[in-house]
Amino acid sequence: MDIIAAVLTTVILGFLYWRMIKRETPERVGVFQALLPLGPGIASMFLGASLTVLVAKAAGGMSNLVAGDTSFGFSLLRSFLMAGLTEETAKLLMILLALVILKSRVKNVYEYVLIGAAVGFGFAIAEEFFYADFSAASDASDYLGFVIRMISVPAHMTLNMIMGEFLGRAKYSRLTGKGSPALNIVLAIFIPMCVHSLYDACTVFNSKLLTGAISGTLLALAGYVGLMVYEIAVLIRFRKKTEEFCGMHTV
Repeated sequence: MDIIAAVLTTVILGFLYWRMIKRETPERVGVFQALLPLGPGIASMFLGASLTVLVAKAAGGMSNLVAGDTSFGFSLLRSFLMAGLTEETAKLLMILLALVILKSRVKNVYEYVLIGAAVGFGFAIAEEFFYADFSAASDASDYLGFVIRMISVPAHMTLNMIMGEFLGRAKYSRLTGKGSPALNIVLAIFIPMCVHSLYDACTVFNSKLLTGAISGTLLALAGYVGLMVYEIAVLIRFRKKTEEFCGMHTV
C-alpha cells in the first residue's frame, strides 16, 4: 500500500506541476529551470529531519516534545517545533539556494511560485519514499492511512507555492516600490509555518486522538477537511492569477 501511495504522490504532484508550467505566459521556463529545484526539494526533507532532531535535543529529548500536556496549545507548540518550524525552514533555505543558482533565469513572480512548487514536490516525494513501508501486508488501518495521505498529497507543494509567491513579491516590491518587501518576506515565512503547524496539531501531534477521545477524532477530521479546502483554494487561486503573476517582473 505504501509503495502505491508513494508512486501516486509522484504522479499527482508531477501532473499538477506540469500543468503549472504549461500555463506560464508568454514563454514557459526551460527544462533545466523546471527540474533543478527538485534536487534541493529532495534534500530539504533530510535537512528538515536533521533540524527536527536538533530541536528535540535542545528541548531536552524527544520525549519532552511528544508526551505530557494533552491540550491543543501544547499540541500546536509540538507541531510547530517538530514540523512547521523545521521543515518549512529547510524548504525556505532550499528555495533560496535554487534562486541563487537560477538568479539570471528567474524573471517574474510566477517563476518564484514554480520554484516553490518544485521544492515542495521534491520534499513530498522524498518523504513518501523514505518513510514508506514496502511490506506486502495490509489491513484496514493501511487503507485509512492511504486515503489520508492522498488528501494531504499537495500540502507541501501548495505551502511552498505560497512561500515562493511572497518571496517573489518581495523582489517585485524592491524593484517597483509597490508594497513592503519586509512584509512580503514575513508572509513568505509565516503563512506556510502557520498552516503546517495547525494541520499537524490537529492530526500528527493530536494528543487526544492518540487516547481515543472523541474530541481528538473531531479535531483530526477538522484538520483533514481544512487542509483539503486550503489545498483546493490555493490551486484555484494560482490558476486564476497566473497571468497576473507572470506580468510581475522581477528583473
